[in-house]
Amino acid sequence: MTSTATPTPFTTTASPMDANDPPPTLRPYDHFLLHFADSRQIFAQAIPKSRHKSPSCKTYPPCKINKRTYATHNLIGLPYGTVLEVTRDGLLPLPEGQDLLPDEEQVREALLGVTSLDGDAATTTHQSEMITASQDSTLHITPNDNRNIHDTNTSQTLTQQQVTSLLSTGTDGCQIVAALISNSSTFASKTAFSQAKYLKRKQMKYMPRCRIVRVTPESLCSAMHAKDSRRICNLRSDTLGYILSSANVSAGQRVLVMDTAVQGILSAAVTRRMGGYGSVLALFEGQQPSYLEVVQRMNLNVMERQSLKWVGMGEVFGSEEEKRRQVEVLRDESGNILDVEKRDREGIQWPCPLMSHTRNYLLNEVKEERKIKEFLDKRCSRFARKLTRLSMLELREFVASCKERDENGNSVDSAVDTTMENDSTTNSIPRGIKPNGNSGTTNPIRQCDSIIIATKYDPTITILRLLPYLAPSCPFVIFHEFLEPLLETFRTLQNYGTQGDNSDPSMPMMCRRNIAINLRLTDTWFREYQVLEGRTHPNMTMSQNGGYLLMGTKLCPKTGTNEMDPETVRMLRAKMGPTRRPKKGGKEKGGEKKDGSGGNDKRKSGGEDDAKQEAKKAKTSS
Repeated sequence: MTSTATPTPFTTTASPMDANDPPPTLRPYDHFLLHFADSRQIFAQAIPKSRHKSPSCKTYPPCKINKRTYATHNLIGLPYGTVLEVTRDGLLPLPEGQDLLPDEEQVREALLGVTSLDGDAATTTHQSEMITASQDSTLHITPNDNRNIHDTNTSQTLTQQQVTSLLSTGTDGCQIVAALISNSSTFASKTAFSQAKYLKRKQMKYMPRCRIVRVTPESLCSAMHAKDSRRICNLRSDTLGYILSSANVSAGQRVLVMDTAVQGILSAAVTRRMGGYGSVLALFEGQQPSYLEVVQRMNLNVMERQSLKWVGMGEVFGSEEEKRRQVEVLRDESGNILDVEKRDREGIQWPCPLMSHTRNYLLNEVKEERKIKEFLDKRCSRFARKLTRLSMLELREFVASCKERDENGNSVDSAVDTTMENDSTTNSIPRGIKPNGNSGTTNPIRQCDSIIIATKYDPTITILRLLPYLAPSCPFVIFHEFLEPLLETFRTLQNYGTQGDNSDPSMPMMCRRNIAINLRLTDTWFREYQVLEGRTHPNMTMSQNGGYLLMGTKLCPKTGTNEMDPETVRMLRAKMGPTRRPKKGGKEKGGEKKDGSGGNDKRKSGGEDDAKQEAKKAKTSS
């Protein structure tokens, strides 16, 4: 039964674009992705035409495709989703409505004008009719089959030298595909499915097309996973979305991210989702972050870049002795700590006026308006970074304000590293306040709202060292490529505080408090399907694993108990009396009513009965 009702068109009214919304078109210096029909994904950047490599060089910064370089200055201003055709002259935008695979009508038209090498025009016409029939032969059985086709490498009469000569002379890719079909001795005897596969394969090779795609956390993760999944520990886009949802990442939060194993994808994704509202503390190892290029590909705006704060691992995992040694170097002759970076930043005037020598250089030596604009743009970016970048001392104070403190105001150390000494001069302060030795002000303590970990280090030690920076009742997520390390972490967090085993000298004294609840160890199942009429099946060349996740919620370190200890239960029972279930008819055991009359006497009698029972048990045991 078929329905004759026609669906009403869906119309939307255009709304003014918000300032934080990504632009609909490609801007200068924006990073973007090129998606090809053969599932290739290439990163590129839209660089204007005025950016020469050198005054004598006439080429521009390229985009490399198939061992050839292409300029991207002509792509600026194009909307995302535009299909480009890769030609000898460059990347040419196609009209709206074109797809990555060319229309087969073009191949049929070109095939009718091409004859095989033996001059048999009837064969060419028959092959064109076979291509036409292959579009409508998705369900019915065709008389052709592949039983008599043998791979002897002699079915194609067109040699490689002839194909190369066609490419060198600038022959259209559609004509090359038509020539390959007309000179194939087995194309007419193939099934419709085989012909469609053959045509698609030749179109992707000799008629390459690509689509401009915006760089988002999902597309960034998919492109890096397709290029080399081992470099990002098999992190898939579905796992990335699961991590962001489980960590409850939203605007206005303070998130601690340690993603040294996934090339900074998590830091970029968290920063993009928060939209510049809040703070992202991204831990890195070494002198500087090694994955800044990945973050730059996200095209973050000024607010988003300012919310991302890079923190060295030494600020979290380093010893206090090393931190004090770094601070002592900054003391001046009078003994005060001098923050040089902050002093220079406060001395900058905005907008920054040009000095006399800079003005003379631009007017007398540069002179060209284009080069003057480039010089001023670089100068503006340099001063903007100085104004928004925190100094080492300010960043250290910001990180210290995220750490949990005890009742005396001392910072809570890690549960694993028991050799770290606390600095009494900086930790003995009122609870909730961190002094600022440079400005004389105070920073209120605010712990992180979530923690995301993706590292190749031991996840157990890492999460125990980072838990003091997480606020109670807030989630944490740990990603790892393998299951076994997370199993050990799961058991440690589950049994922490419930055992009294202190045989391991590396582990601290266990207490009754639990540190995490709602622990979940999961993995995601993701499979891509080919959905065609009569040919629906899963993709046979997919990765089997996208990593494992350990999620949980931190408990308050002072009241974080899953159940009351026996001493507390006995104290409450002695104070409140035993619980009595009411009998049917509205009366309790012993004739007491529901309205509470005689309740005090009942509690007393209940307490006396318990005392008699305990005395009787003691007498029996003796």
